[in-house]
Amino acid sequence: MSHSRVKLPACANCAYPFPEGQPNEFCPRCGQQNHEINLSFGHVLEETLEGVFHFDSKVFRTLRLLLFKPGRLTQLFNDGHRVDFVPPIRLYVFISFVFFLLLSMQHSDSGKKEKVFSDIKVTTEADKRDLATADSLLQNTVGEKPFGVTVGKPYSKDTTNIFDLKLSQRDVQWFSEHATAARTDSMIRANGKEPTWYRRLALNRLPRIQNATKEEIEYKLQKSISIAMFLLMPLFALLLKALYIRHRQYYLSHLILSIHFHCFVFLLFTANLLLGYVYNGEWGVVIMLLLPAWYLYKALRLIYQQSGRKTVAKVLLMMVSYGLVIALVLMGALVASLMMV
Repeated sequence: MSHSRVKLPACANCAYPFPEGQPNEFCPRCGQQNHEINLSFGHVLEETLEGVFHFDSKVFRTLRLLLFKPGRLTQLFNDGHRVDFVPPIRLYVFISFVFFLLLSMQHSDSGKKEKVFSDIKVTTEADKRDLATADSLLQNTVGEKPFGVTVGKPYSKDTTNIFDLKLSQRDVQWFSEHATAARTDSMIRANGKEPTWYRRLALNRLPRIQNATKEEIEYKLQKSISIAMFLLMPLFALLLKALYIRHRQYYLSHLILSIHFHCFVFLLFTANLLLGYVYNGEWGVVIMLLLPAWYLYKALRLIYQQSGRKTVAKVLLMMVSYGLVIALVLMGALVASLMMV
């Protein structure tokens, strides 16, 4: 930061008196920089630019190690080299924010496309109904179907299938107005199913879910997933703690590796979203599965210093066990998003 030539005799924040002949650049009590309260615009601009470029240098230095040196950033952080890098939590918040921002923008674009296709579909369905009406009139007049072809389909009652429950729109509407615990169980048993908690939840929330817009449901789901991903990092660290219990490292060391690993995964997801605008192929899915496993292998080899065979076995065990944890957490996020609708 820039240094002010004019110094105050006492701290402007906590009134600590600076002893004569002693360093007075910063207050030893509260840490505030000692300078004039009324600063010029040029001084403020100078401090702002210094702060921005200093942070940018931290970002570039951090991302370079995070992307191209798996585990090195975690190793340096655990060894005490922390001033030159972005703090792990701040790094994760920034990267995940960029990812979910791009994800919401992609959903917005796809929503516009679906609206166009839905308008085309509505027009097509209207044309089919007109043709079916004409076909019916001709059949009644002539006594047989024209050209032996049936145009359109007979009207059938719309049904909703959720957790193996088949409900008509009329039942859903009636249930939304007369719902009770007994009627919920009765309607589930009428479908030949046992009234489990998730079927009760789905049936009670079904009217609101059907009335909610797609954008609202996607927003709730995205919010739940972002919170769930934040909770997954401590669980990942617990799995690392269990796998490397003999290394006697503190839980915080495993947590730092977990945060950096998830930052890399989010950067990978972000790159995949950006590439999706110009290229859509199956290779993206393969890379999304293989790169995190490779990154985790390199990071574990560097930090825990075990043999390649042991590390490969632990990576496979981590991927399988963590995959199950992700499935359970995402299922919980889905249920939570439905409850918030």
